[in-house]
Amino acid sequence: MKKIDRTNLLVGMVAGLIVGLLLGMLLFWGLFPVKWTDAHSYDLAPDARAEYLALVADSYKLDRDLARVSSLLELWTPEEKQQAVTDAIAMYEEEGRTDKVQAVRDLAMVLGISEAPPPPPAPPAKAPGLVDRLRIPCLVFIVVLLVLALAWIGLRTVRKRQAAAVPRPSPTVRVAPPPPPAEEWEGVEQPPLGHFITTYQLGEDTYDESFSIETPMGEFLGECGVGISETIGVGEPDKVTAFEVWLFDKSDIRTVTKVLMSQYAYNDPNLRAKLAPKGEAVLAMPGTPVILETSGLQVRADITELVYGEGDLPANSFFSRLTIELVARAKPPEAGDYT
Repeated sequence: MKKIDRTNLLVGMVAGLIVGLLLGMLLFWGLFPVKWTDAHSYDLAPDARAEYLALVADSYKLDRDLARVSSLLELWTPEEKQQAVTDAIAMYEEEGRTDKVQAVRDLAMVLGISEAPPPPPAPPAKAPGLVDRLRIPCLVFIVVLLVLALAWIGLRTVRKRQAAAVPRPSPTVRVAPPPPPAEEWEGVEQPPLGHFITTYQLGEDTYDESFSIETPMGEFLGECGVGISETIGVGEPDKVTAFEVWLFDKSDIRTVTKVLMSQYAYNDPNLRAKLAPKGEAVLAMPGTPVILETSGLQVRADITELVYGEGDLPANSFFSRLTIELVARAKPPEAGDYT
């Protein structure tokens, strides 16, 4: 199974979050804004309540229907009525309309509403607290941080794509002797169940190849493959110092793994101890086959090309190119090791 590119996953998550926020704002602020319906008169803003009370006063001045005007204000609290009377009187006094002022006062008298006392003097403005002073700078900092993170992710993605597109010069081949030719079926033994060739190149950070082993009739028997086991150093691309060669047998219900190590990793006790739980350590060398066996299957892995990378890391510590040929066979009951 291929490994998930963490950079692409992070880019997708951030992009999905931003798109979701923008979509929500568009839907609930633009297309489907909140609308108030069936509001009552006491839901009006203070200045609108004052105008409403002034209209009620004009109605009472015309027909003197006390029951009707009382019903129009019956759901108001005493404080709301008192404040509306005060605001309406102040509004008409500012306009110089004494008749309107008198109409409001007449309505207030018959309804038993008094004018609100003048508000106490406003206390001196308090100096903003630490939280208030830091709120805007924190918001700005978060926005800037988000922009920088998106820029970094985008730059990393672009550089990775550019690095994958630029052809790399071939480093020096470490091992000169050519590998022996792959086994060919001549009709004497049972033919191989599978013959696979896989190549890793520096920059394939998600390299993980697997192959299905089947009978000539298409019956699934198992799988084999090669994947990255350990990297060293920092920076991009990843520097692979060890690979895992594995074999899964359906009838055996287990996976056999051997770890192909670079010369540096094979001779480093700490790296060998770290990778020991993954499988038997094997020095990667052309001409030296690696045999994996289960109760019913056998896979021979031959390294047909090995190129070490060059740079600031120790010599022969990571692979620049590695080609492996895998030959899978059914294991006969009396089969021994390949020679």
